[in-house]
Amino acid sequence: MIALAFRDIRVRRGPREVLRVPVLNVAQGETIAVLGPNGAGKSTLLLAGALLLDLAAGDIALFGERALDGRSRLRQRRLTATVFQESALLDMSARRNIETALALHSVPRADRRGRADQWLSRLGVAHLANASPHTLSGGEAQRVALARAFAIQPRLLFLDEPFSSLDPGTRAELVGELRSLLADGSTAALFVTHDLSEAQLLADRVAVLLDGDLAQHDTVEVVWGRPASPAVAAFLGYALVEPTQLPAAVTEAASIPANAGTVAIRPTAVRLSIDRTEIGSAYRGDASIVAVQGAHGRGRLLLDLGEARIAAELPVEEIRSFKVGGIVKIEIDPGGLVSW
Repeated sequence: MIALAFRDIRVRRGPREVLRVPVLNVAQGETIAVLGPNGAGKSTLLLAGALLLDLAAGDIALFGERALDGRSRLRQRRLTATVFQESALLDMSARRNIETALALHSVPRADRRGRADQWLSRLGVAHLANASPHTLSGGEAQRVALARAFAIQPRLLFLDEPFSSLDPGTRAELVGELRSLLADGSTAALFVTHDLSEAQLLADRVAVLLDGDLAQHDTVEVVWGRPASPAVAAFLGYALVEPTQLPAAVTEAASIPANAGTVAIRPTAVRLSIDRTEIGSAYRGDASIVAVQGAHGRGRLLLDLGEARIAAELPVEEIRSFKVGGIVKIEIDPGGLVSW
């Protein structure tokens, strides 16, 4: 069954059209991650799906029912729950936050406390049942927000970068908790993130938004391994070069067509050489370090290959000793090249 269906939707903010999605479905029990840079339209898509934004055109259906008027929207929203970047907890205890949500979903009063305590325990914050939101850390508040969302037993869950403001350790823990919660139930989820690693852990499929357009929609493996366009590849961290800027051994091994205009090189396909040649390597040679970068626990070396600049990605702790201007030996795996 299709839990959420977008059909030819367009969203405007003032005179500007900010979102255009021809077709996108989320099946029951499926998690779709929405990826894209800042301003791509990710949160707009989520708010539209949650029936919190008006459309300029198109249709949205939840569980086969189109959202036609205010009354039907209210009924459909009761089938969903939303967790935002900030916890948005009410100024009452953690337990009362959940009990209030349960009351709004017509859960009998006698059942509310038990279900609230059950989900606070499930999220590891039972000891904070009587705590006020202003006394909670960011991670604790998001655990309570997740407990509140799951307690109402939603059929469809919307998550708008719920972990973006948390420290790396807390973020890793909560991503793991969410993965288990989604795997345990039949809840469908639309999960907005800019972090590919979160999408890889949580999602069945990925939708990439660029400048308000649905640029690619497929499994994580396909999107990461075969980006649909140079723009998607660039967003994913691929280096874009012209075929003539690469050593002939690389383009030949990767079977790059003679008429290709752009080649994208996945950063994980560029490896620092060791004493033996890696299986499948198409090239071994020297490259100079242009920049040392890092984010989300991963390190990147921006490398000058003579005519082209490419990137190598590896654990951040492995690049601490490298300096700009240094020379490294690299290998390029032809399986990590895509061309158009």
